[in-house]
Amino acid sequence: MIQVQDYTASVRETKTHRKELKMKPSVAEAIKNASLAVGMDMSTFISSAAYKAAREVEFSQHQTVLSADAFDAFAAANDAQGTRNPTLGTLLQRRNDLFQDG
Repeated sequence: MIQVQDYTASVRETKTHRKELKMKPSVAEAIKNASLAVGMDMSTFISSAAYKAAREVEFSQHQTVLSADAFDAFAAANDAQGTRNPTLGTLLQRRNDLFQDG
C-alpha cells in the first residue's frame, strides 16, 4: 500500500478558508478512490497534495541547479578578476550624483 502523508498536519492554524473546485467526474472519482485507499477524507487528500505541490514550486523558485561543469565555470568566472566597463561606471556615477544627500 502506498503511504501518503498529510503535509498540512504540521500547519497549526484553524481551517477558515473554503475553496470550491469544479472537476471532471473521472478526476473526482480517482481522487475519492485514492483518498479512501490511504484513509484520508477528500478535503485533506486534496489540500495536502496541493500544499505539497505549492511548496515544491515555491522552493524551486529560490534554487538554481547547475551541472558540475557549469558550476565550475560559474565559480571560475566569479573568482576571475573583473574588467571595468566605462559606460556602466559613468551611469552608476550619474545615479549616485542624482541620489546624493545634501
